[in-house]
Amino acid sequence: MDREYDPLVDPPAVVLKEDRAIEWLSKGAQPSEAVKRIFDRDGIYEKMNAPVEELTDVSAPQAIVGVILGAHGVHGEVRVRVWSEVPGRFDPGQTLFIQEQKHQILSCGQGRKGLTILKLEGIETEKAAQALTGQELSALADGTSALSEDEYFHYQLLDMRVFTEDGEDLGLIREIIATGSNDVYVVAGPSGEILLPALAQVVRQVNIPDGIMTVRLMEGLR
Repeated sequence: MDREYDPLVDPPAVVLKEDRAIEWLSKGAQPSEAVKRIFDRDGIYEKMNAPVEELTDVSAPQAIVGVILGAHGVHGEVRVRVWSEVPGRFDPGQTLFIQEQKHQILSCGQGRKGLTILKLEGIETEKAAQALTGQELSALADGTSALSEDEYFHYQLLDMRVFTEDGEDLGLIREIIATGSNDVYVVAGPSGEILLPALAQVVRQVNIPDGIMTVRLMEGLR
């Protein structure tokens, strides 16, 4: 795929196709240790302007930072509902993962209804973008900005189970809507959906290790 064997050279040599190798790596390919040594020897990683660890370690902890809602336009852009408050998370040049396949962000813009429009490397057509509908976007969790007490990242709260102070199970947080003033948690349970504003008088306790949120249902929330 990324090498050519030349039997006319004495001794026979493996000739590396640099452009194919870089393209292969940029799509998230995982080379063997032997191929890594060849790439390192020929400076492939330096030419991609990224460290070896960043290119190959997709097993590092990742945080879900958004979900693709569909295609935008005809050139491969996607509409994304963002679940991350980390500054610069979606800046051009940043790396996101879709099912462990890495994609560099080429451009980022603001869409309607608070959505974000991303152009990702390797997604060139409307059909390819549409095929990603429903896929979650993730990023490496290390290096995440620190939060103050009683602040949480969206990925920490999604799928958290919600109980009232009386012990009633309301269901799971399935979506977080950013309204500008405060987030709203969409909780889906046996009685249907409940919209809970992320306010101190409503959210009484968040237990991240146990995945449990305790809330006080104010009048009109049910």
